[in-house]
Amino acid sequence: MLSQTTLSGDAVLDVSRITTVVENTMDGTSGALYAIFLNSLVHSLRQQSSAGTADAKVWAAALKQSTKSLSKYTPAQPGDRTLVDALYPFVETLSSSGDLKQAAEAARKGAEGTKGMRASLGRTVYIGGSGFEQVPDPGAWGLSEFFLGLAGVKSTEPDYEMV
Repeated sequence: MLSQTTLSGDAVLDVSRITTVVENTMDGTSGALYAIFLNSLVHSLRQQSSAGTADAKVWAAALKQSTKSLSKYTPAQPGDRTLVDALYPFVETLSSSGDLKQAAEAARKGAEGTKGMRASLGRTVYIGGSGFEQVPDPGAWGLSEFFLGLAGVKSTEPDYEMV
């Protein structure tokens, strides 16, 4: 497990380790999408970084390339009530600002924006029902929590009970 692994400081190696954990433990469509995205991220980092070092500019370029790669496997776009509602704002803000905290906050704002949004893709479409009016998309919310943690920002928003 990742929690028992010491990170090396080499971006390519460390993201590769995270990718292996995701591939071995995450099920469902989200797990597959994360694996596609992370494998592309490893490839992009390998191409753009020297000796595994990556500054904000390298990360932003690699994330943008990974987002393009992901779009080959899913039609999801912001506004579809999926995890990309948090992912795209994160990548765009990091690319334009180079500021991880700002990017994480943009991801949170994107996730919050999914409250009340009718899903056009994902599990919510075929499960149906109500409740989406009060809570953000679980995938977008989870990803925004990850980005906030990555940026060292303590979440101040209320926890939503996902049903």
